Amino acid sequence: MNTVQLECFMEVAATLNFSRAAENLRMTQPAVSHQINSLEAELGTKLFNRTSKSVELTRDGIRFIGPASDALKILNTARTRIKDKSAAEVLPLGIVCREARESRVLPPVIESLCARMPRFRPVVKIAPFMPVDSLAENETADVIFSFREDAPARSRIVYKELKRCRLCCVCAPSSPLAAKSSLKTAELHGENIALIQRQRSVPEIYKVVTSASATLKQSQIFLCDSYDCARPLVAAGLCYCVMPELPAKKEEGLEYIPISDSSSVSFGIYYSTLKTNPVLKSFVETAVATLR
Repeated sequence: MNTVQLECFMEVAATLNFSRAAENLRMTQPAVSHQINSLEAELGTKLFNRTSKSVELTRDGIRFIGPASDALKILNTARTRIKDKSAAEVLPLGIVCREARESRVLPPVIESLCARMPRFRPVVKIAPFMPVDSLAENETADVIFSFREDAPARSRIVYKELKRCRLCCVCAPSSPLAAKSSLKTAELHGENIALIQRQRSVPEIYKVVTSASATLKQSQIFLCDSYDCARPLVAAGLCYCVMPELPAKKEEGLEYIPISDSSSVSFGIYYSTLKTNPVLKSFVETAVATLR
């Protein structure tokens, strides 16, 4: 079923005359008859009773007027929206954060860009396991916020650093570690730790947690898939975790103590290309200006 069939049906139903319908549609009468015949064959029923002198709608034809009219309206609206490049069109952008805490850096970036591009409409998703390489194929993801990982991305994927983040020991105020203004890796030894699975791919973090947990008993290690899973354990005072200090407001109820002898971690964005996506280009420029 296509729009030509539906348009022919609606015009014949309105005029009850194939010649007049063909004239109104700027088609030949045989072409209109062909469209009606093919529509009837597809529906498996007659829509018109026609003789050499008259054309009448069948009962099924009368029933089909409403659905045909609705279908044409929907199709015409969709066609107009796709073709319309007027000022009313929104400018979407798919933004992915690996963890909920990473989305805390977004508000000032989004606010700044919306001030310059009122039609900007970001779609934010938390997707812990979305691979960087999927940016080239995934139409819903234009940019991924993440810490730079040990495994290099493919050459067609670009990484743009936004901030170098120092590593911190994140713990509850009741933790003995909270009394320190700064820590060295050796001072973490012996304390319960949350090992976060995703951190294995960030070499700077992996080096610190491997050293800190090397001599711990199994009962002192809490295995977590992500920071979001580790946070309630840390807030309850069961353990600490090692996290980069993001360029965003710190979470209440937690202490962040810098680890002075650790390397900083690169935090930034992965994207595929800016050439065919002016909205992404503006977003990247705004993120760099806002978060650096």
